[in-house]
Amino acid sequence: RGAAAVGSGQPPAAGSRQRRRRRVAAGGGGRQRAAANARERDRTQSVNTAFSTLRTLIPTQPADRKLSKVETLRLASSYISHLANVLLLQ
Repeated sequence: RGAAAVGSGQPPAAGSRQRRRRRVAAGGGGRQRAAANARERDRTQSVNTAFSTLRTLIPTQPADRKLSKVETLRLASSYISHLANVLLLQ
């Protein structure tokens, strides 16, 4: 890679990459990380609840089989297209 050392004041050589290290704030970093983790858990729970609700609206065979998220999205798209076609034929 480049001959310039990180933090030496010299620009990096062409084509080289520098990695920046994130500094952890003294004292508050753990609290911010915990808050971010809590927000992500809430977001994930919200997405999972929406998928569960969507699964109840899609007719499947067998009815008690739990669909994956990808299957749910694909079947929902297909079902919406089917319903649109039914409306057009009326």
